[in-house]
Amino acid sequence: MDKKTQPSNLDEQNETNIVNNQEEINDNINNEEIPNNNSEENIKEELIIENREIKPINKNEHAKKLIDTSAKLISEADNEVEITKQNVIEDVNKFEELKNSLLNTTFTQSQILLEKASYEYSKPEVDEPFEISLGTTNENIKLHNITSGGFTGFILAILAMLGTTAGWIFIASKKVGITIDPSKIPDEASINKMMSWIGGGMTGGEGNAMFGMATVGLTSLVVGWFVYKLRVSLKEHKNFKIANEIFEKSHKYVEKQKESKTEIEKIDEHIKQVVPLLENYQVLLDEQNAKLKRIIHIEGVLEDNTQYHPSSQKEMKDSERLMEKIEKLITIPITKNGKLNENSVDAFNEAKSVYEYYISKIYA
Repeated sequence: MDKKTQPSNLDEQNETNIVNNQEEINDNINNEEIPNNNSEENIKEELIIENREIKPINKNEHAKKLIDTSAKLISEADNEVEITKQNVIEDVNKFEELKNSLLNTTFTQSQILLEKASYEYSKPEVDEPFEISLGTTNENIKLHNITSGGFTGFILAILAMLGTTAGWIFIASKKVGITIDPSKIPDEASINKMMSWIGGGMTGGEGNAMFGMATVGLTSLVVGWFVYKLRVSLKEHKNFKIANEIFEKSHKYVEKQKESKTEIEKIDEHIKQVVPLLENYQVLLDEQNAKLKRIIHIEGVLEDNTQYHPSSQKEMKDSERLMEKIEKLITIPITKNGKLNENSVDAFNEAKSVYEYYISKIYA
């Protein structure tokens, strides 16, 4: 009985050990790090990149990319300048509208009132005509189309092959004593004789017409291939040189356009400052006109402005001073040779100082 029960105990022990080992294996598997999808995708991408064939770029393709880049640079630079110009045009229109409104109403009324009060308004002299012109780059860069030269190379190759064949025939005919009539094809016997000379006869051998034909065909093909490759290579080199020159020109053009854009922005900023200042001056001058009306109404129309009360004379001078600053702002050219005119900037700064002085007096 003991001997029979002993094997069954061993079996049970083995089964228990197997179960425990299996559980241990499962625990080890569960405890291992499971790679996430992102890492798997990265590995796949790395494998794809490693397996991808990188084709070398030739000079023609490089030249095309340079031309395309140049065209893009020029187009972007032109668009930026054009957008900036449109903004300036809008501000110039506002300036012109305000100027015309000011001259036709408030300013004209001031002139009439001063004249009525026997006060002579001294108009400031301006040497240059008023202008607002935007300087831009007038350079025209011609963007060449890049061609491989394959078609012309093919034509030249055919001509070279024909020339090589004609050369062989001409030399062979002289050597074998056959006269070639350009107006008709030689007979078969003459052709065989010439080809035999080319196919070995010229070296002193027996000669073979078929070998001669093969020699003529092979040399013609070699010459044609060489001419074709030479033409394509020269065209490729020329394309690359032209593309580089255009690329350099486009960069210089872009720099010039950036300078033009910066200058246009300065002009626009100046106009944006002048417009509100003119509006402020219009308010002050309207107020002065009211004072002049009150002076004329109370003191009357006198033959000499010195007959008016000193405070009234001062109001007339204040009106004149405001009118002078307004007139300088609207008559001195804002631009000169496509750039912001420094005289206009000086006029603006003076007018701004005078305005601030009047405001300080009001709120003193």
